Amino acid sequence: MALPRSSLSRVCRAIAEFVSAGLDASANSIQIMIGSPASAAPATAEATHRINLFFYQVMPAGFFTGDTTGDAWWVRLHCLVTGFGIDEEQVSAGENDLRLLGEVVRLFSETPVLPALTVDDEVFRLQVVFLPLGADELNHIWSTQGSVSYRPSVAYEMSLAPVVPKERSTESPLVGRIGSEVRAELGARTAPFSGIVAAPPVVRTTVNTMQPDWSPVICLVVGEACATSLLFSRGSQELADFVPLVWVAGEPGAAVTLAWQRWTSSAGWQDVAETTDTAATTETLDPEAAGDAETVQVELPAELVSGGGQAVLYAERSRVRGSDGVTVKVRSNPLLVTVHGGT
Repeated sequence: MALPRSSLSRVCRAIAEFVSAGLDASANSIQIMIGSPASAAPATAEATHRINLFFYQVMPAGFFTGDTTGDAWWVRLHCLVTGFGIDEEQVSAGENDLRLLGEVVRLFSETPVLPALTVDDEVFRLQVVFLPLGADELNHIWSTQGSVSYRPSVAYEMSLAPVVPKERSTESPLVGRIGSEVRAELGARTAPFSGIVAAPPVVRTTVNTMQPDWSPVICLVVGEACATSLLFSRGSQELADFVPLVWVAGEPGAAVTLAWQRWTSSAGWQDVAETTDTAATTETLDPEAAGDAETVQVELPAELVSGGGQAVLYAERSRVRGSDGVTVKVRSNPLLVTVHGGT
């Protein structure tokens, strides 16, 4: 019976598949293996070259100290890459070792950040950093490999890789408004809040569209005022009459997509399928000019209106990064709508 595939094994397998594709392994009779050098050493009658990935050390990331047991845990992988070449016509096994190793070094030098990987809905990119090993460290590794003789090897740190829990923790809702209240008796600390709460203010913002990675700035226009956080009671007439009007600042005419995320106590934050395509209309979002703003109408998520909870609206734009041609997504500030009294 096969063991279940862990997130760690899937990350290591994805690295092996990247090396296999980068070296065109099938066409060049190269077998990419994961394991100790002793298990990868070919027999004398072997007809294929081998490249072995030995993930000999797993270390904590060093950040994310506030993570819970329901969050992905990020680790650094230390990998020893060894080439096991075979004798060919006029080319010795030792020279083929160097040919294999040189191709791996070239591949990781050309691609220090691997393509995006997805493990259990966790999207990440591994950075590959050359890790020089001293004579003592190499001797310590190879001395544990039995009778297998030393082969030229290189080591890399590959980070950060996720260790994904079986059950994710549910993310908490966001703070929509902030207030304070002073009470004279300690026993009143559990009484309903009766102070004054205030939503975050909207400040005048100019988007620097000269930067290639500029982010849109958005707000909700209610009457002739701007807002980034609104609060409604479920089933109220105020909620039924509310029509979200969004003002998008950025490079005028630049395409953006308005996308919702909804929070529930059971599932946390989830993407809402329905999106709205629009465009930025101005570079400056000025609350004093809200009455004349050119806005776009969006619909509140139906589940939010009927069941309550929270929803966050973002403006997203895509751009092609000039350094490597990768398409990246840039996201605006969030707009929060809270409907209390729901399940």
